[in-house]
Amino acid sequence: MNSPRFRYLALLGIALMGMAVGCSSGNGLQTYPISGTASYGEKPIPRGSITLIPDAQKGNSGAAVSIEIIDGRFDSSSSQRGHVGGPHIARVVGLDGNGDGDLSPKGQMLFPDYEMEIELPETASKQDIVVPGDLKLPKTRTSSGRGA
Repeated sequence: MNSPRFRYLALLGIALMGMAVGCSSGNGLQTYPISGTASYGEKPIPRGSITLIPDAQKGNSGAAVSIEIIDGRFDSSSSQRGHVGGPHIARVVGLDGNGDGDLSPKGQMLFPDYEMEIELPETASKQDIVVPGDLKLPKTRTSSGRGA
């Protein structure tokens, strides 16, 4: 019973139970709406997401929330849950919006996943999330198999 498949199923079950508890409206956890803009290199991020994770190292707890970025804007009303307020880690994923409908429906990555610390108020707020324009994806190897 200690097979990798069993461990995977057990972890999946625990994660699903945690999500169910985190999403329940009766948990007494106050959340606040957030909206704003998301840019990269002074241009709006076409598609992507912002995940707000309470910073446990700074004493904050609660459920994380992931919010979709569309045309450089985000709004937690689309995820139907806001943030808990306090210190957070914001993880930003930026995509070019040129999806192929198959493997990359929302497009290719513009930059490596970007993380920043952010202090969120215990009230509704608007935030401007700015990813530095000099953040670049690593170069891929050439087809000859030899790197530069």
